[in-house]
Amino acid sequence: MDSCIGVEQDLDKAITKFTNLNEHTDEVLQDIINKVEELRREIAQQPPNTPLTPEQAQVVSELASTIKQNAFQLSTDHRELHATVSRVGKSIDRHFVADYAAVAPKAEMFCSDENRPIMEQAIAQHLYRQGLEDVGDTFVAEAEISGVERTCTFASVQRCATALAEGDPTPALQWAEQHMQELQHSPLPFTLHRMYALKLAREVGVGAAIEYARSTFPRHAARHERALQAAVCALAWCARPPAAAPPAPPPAYRRLLQPRALGAEAAELFVAEACAALRLAPLSALAGAARAGARVLPALHDIRSKMSHPHVIAAWAEDELPFEVDLGDEGGGYHSVFACPILRQQASDQNPPMRLLCGHVISRDALNKLATAAKLKCPYCPMEQSPAEARQIFFS
Repeated sequence: MDSCIGVEQDLDKAITKFTNLNEHTDEVLQDIINKVEELRREIAQQPPNTPLTPEQAQVVSELASTIKQNAFQLSTDHRELHATVSRVGKSIDRHFVADYAAVAPKAEMFCSDENRPIMEQAIAQHLYRQGLEDVGDTFVAEAEISGVERTCTFASVQRCATALAEGDPTPALQWAEQHMQELQHSPLPFTLHRMYALKLAREVGVGAAIEYARSTFPRHAARHERALQAAVCALAWCARPPAAAPPAPPPAYRRLLQPRALGAEAAELFVAEACAALRLAPLSALAGAARAGARVLPALHDIRSKMSHPHVIAAWAEDELPFEVDLGDEGGGYHSVFACPILRQQASDQNPPMRLLCGHVISRDALNKLATAAKLKCPYCPMEQSPAEARQIFFS
């Protein structure tokens, strides 16, 4: 995240400089154009072949000098802009230099006689799961893979999800009818019926949509009462618009009247519910491994880079963690080394952590620096106390 912020700052600087230079260039060029046009109109008013007056010659000379100076300045500004843009590329290289090969498995591991068939099987199954039968068949034939299940159950799920994303709920409805028992507690059937009713209202008419809603919505009224009411009200906005532009629908119905967004939402729900009903993993083995690897590699690289630091090596020798461990929303963060929040120094036997009466913890050196006479004011709260009342903390 820090790397992204660093690159974003450099990119913002480049964009700001480009915008300012663009505006300045437009102003300079427009000013030159105006002066040239004014001089041209003045000369055009004179008879043909009339020599320039001394005043006009001086104006032409000054204008030529101004153009030359502005051209030189614009060229200089352009070079500076190019340098700023180049720094963005260098910033990307500086912030995102990651030798993942040091922490990732060696490529040779996937090419061994034992692992290569497993990898090929995973690739083929992933292609079939995504509904890419032709690509999967070609891959299986060229790699000479045997024992791959071509009629993958997930392939039909993927085809239904693709149709939903394109706005056609018919295949998904047919699939849901076949698996009605598994989906009896799922919101998927109502979502599909609602999508089909709205599709009918747009393409056939509100009357057909209402008839369909009357035949399918009542069985879902108990569990989806509010969503059902919103869907019925949204049908009124699906009527074919008159010659005049129709008013904008209320925000509560706007999402239901966007077929693409509604289809994408239904497709995502369909995949999740179908996988749960069929007890399938939502991701193929290949996709799951790739996603897990993409998430864990940066953390492994970060750990490796920190572990190689000389100070960390010394800390590790004393059974101390070289980095903070995130314990979740409720657990906070854990670090086995205390660093004083005032002096930004690591605690030691000579400079141990001290707990103030208010509960805040600082180092002994910070305590001595903040103490004035017999009083000490906590740097984090208004409580005043005596330095002698602070107690040393021992970490177990």
